[in-house]
Formats: sequence, C-alpha cells, structure tokens
Amino acid sequence: MAANGTRVDIFFDTVCPWCYLGKRRFELALEARPQYEPVITWRPFELNPDLPPDGVERAAHLAASLGDPARIEEIHAALVEAGHTVGLAFDFARIARLPNTRRSHLLIAHAARRGVQAEVVERVMQAYFEEGADVGDVEELVRLGVEAGLEERDTRAAVVLRAGQDGIVAAQRHAAVIGIKGVPTFLFDRQYTLAGAQDVETFIEIIDRVVDLAAAREAS
Repeated sequence: MAANGTRVDIFFDTVCPWCYLGKRRFELALEARPQYEPVITWRPFELNPDLPPDGVERAAHLAASLGDPARIEEIHAALVEAGHTVGLAFDFARIARLPNTRRSHLLIAHAARRGVQAEVVERVMQAYFEEGADVGDVEELVRLGVEAGLEERDTRAAVVLRAGQDGIVAAQRHAAVIGIKGVPTFLFDRQYTLAGAQDVETFIEIIDRVVDLAAAREAS
C-alpha cells in the first residue's frame, strides 16, 4: 500500500483525558484500515509545564481552574461515557495528583530509543486514568516502564538524569512553530493536521484521504 511508511506524529500530554480517548479512537480506525501501516511517533506537549516537579492535588487544581464543581462532574461523566464506548475505563475518583508531566515524557522518550514507545505510552496513560497512579513519581514511572518492557536500571537513569530532555523542549518548540496549540493533535505525513479526540469514523475518513494522496504522489 502506498501509505505504508508514512508518518503520523501525535502531540499529546500524558494527563490529558482527551488524548487517551483520541488515542484509542485512532487505534480503532487503524484496525478498520489494516492496510495503512504508518510510522507513529508520540510527541510531548506539556499542558502544565509550570507545575511543581511533584505535582499538585488534582481536585484543588481543577476547582481553581474550572471553578464550578458541577461542570467538573459533567466533564468527567462525558469522558467516562465516551470511554466506555471504546473500551476505556476512566476512573477519575482514583486520581489524587495532577503531576508535572516532564518525567513521564522523559520515560516515553527513553522508550522510543528502546523501540517500545507505543507500549509505554499505553501503560502510562492506562495507569493514570484507570488506576489513579501518580505518573510524576520516579519509582512509579520506572515500575510502569518495566511492565511495558524496559530494563529497570537504565530506565531509572533516564528519568532521574533527564536524558533526552533537550529533545522534549525542542519538540514543544516545534509544536508552537507549526501552530499546534492544543492536544491531541495528529499530524499526518507532515502535512495534514487533525485536532481533537475525533470519532472513529472521522479518523477513518482522514486515513483514506491520506492514503489516496500518498498514492497520487507516487503515481505522479
């Protein structure tokens, strides 16, 4: 298939529930189009880079930023319902901390160097949204990385010593340069952008369009 080997860069943050939802919907779209085999790279986009390294109490942060408790409950309920339709079990009651996500992105950058980025992204987001894990905590991140296939010692070193931090900063700057202002954002073949946790059918339509455009380029 002409589209094999094309790129999808996904800009996301590990504590963004719409990123988790969009991730799963995109995966279901790929299952519906198995002939499309893109190279997927997860790109960091820190939503709250100024949080303390060990994060903050999540409920208090949401109350300060959104104010209305009823509105918070409404958002959570909508996400839980949407998640159920694609096999996700959001459990916001279990999430005590809103972490600074730099450490989790360091882990994911390390996983990319070891060829297991997708597995680590899945495990980190599942742990946060479904298990209430503190994905800003070094030992928690090491545990999750090992569960996803990483070696313990160099995983801890990558998170503690911040190997790859320059790449995270550069990726964030690149996102700003190309006009990405929110997440999730899916960048297909470095040309076509789709923002938000779109429904599965929309992702399928975009995949079909990208495939057709790639085939047209090859034929020209």
